[in-house]
Amino acid sequence: MKRFEYDILFFEVKKQKDYGEMRRILNERGAECWEVITAEAGDYGYTTFVKREITETST
Repeated sequence: MKRFEYDILFFEVKKQKDYGEMRRILNERGAECWEVITAEAGDYGYTTFVKREITETST
């Protein structure tokens, strides 16, 4: 059975350049095998939920 770990990221977005920072962080997480489950837009930014599979070597 696959097992996963989860994380929650919050991105405050006030200016267009903030999207670049959000993209950079998501790309870093993607390189670490994190996968975006969903992103919710709020009044002050985005809450993003990510997961990655737990393997024998990652525990």
